[in-house]
Amino acid sequence: MGPTTQVTGLRLGPISRMFLVQSDAGVVVVDAGMAGQTDRAVAALAAHGVAPQDVRLILITHGHIDHFGGAKALRARTGAPVAVHTLDADALRNGQNMGPLKPTTPLTGLLLSIGARMVAPDPAIAFEPDIVFDAPWRLDDYGIAGEVLHTPGHTPGSVTLLLDNGAAIVGDLATGNWLFPTRAAPPLVAWDLKRNWESLHALLERHPTRLYITHGQPLAPEALHVLLKRYA
Repeated sequence: MGPTTQVTGLRLGPISRMFLVQSDAGVVVVDAGMAGQTDRAVAALAAHGVAPQDVRLILITHGHIDHFGGAKALRARTGAPVAVHTLDADALRNGQNMGPLKPTTPLTGLLLSIGARMVAPDPAIAFEPDIVFDAPWRLDDYGIAGEVLHTPGHTPGSVTLLLDNGAAIVGDLATGNWLFPTRAAPPLVAWDLKRNWESLHALLERHPTRLYITHGQPLAPEALHVLLKRYA
């Protein structure tokens, strides 16, 4: 039996969250928040007994600045390499969102326009990622029993970390329902919404036990099945 792996969501701001994935054998951080949030990220890690030098890998779920904007600064503080799928790597190299940012519904388009006025993040800092991958990738070498899967749709290079214990960190493959936290909602934007649903369906066929989303609370797989029945 491999090491027990735990997932902890760490909120860094109104719309940003990173995930601490840790076992006795290693620590990996999934996503890095926005530029200007690195002090909060380091403080959040310290609150869970993790020193910067304990982090062995920074995995980016996709190329939107609320997920990678703080990655260069967090790399400097931790010394950990930054990994991203090859199809979203240019977002990090350019310091810009991986587009196009197409709202999935008229309502989400309105919410995005309101949110853009309420939240003004610092610009992401462009940098070259350390690890660019294009195939399923196990993280055993970093002390984490799990596999990074390509789950495109929200962006071309979106990925999910599926741990052997059934926990799945899915980025923005889905979001939370603002009124009913145990329910799932579509991502606010999607490069290809049909591909997004196909990726979610394929992930559910792997029988995850808990799905960790960035914008909302962790979801039971049943909530994602309901989402697919309604929208896919």
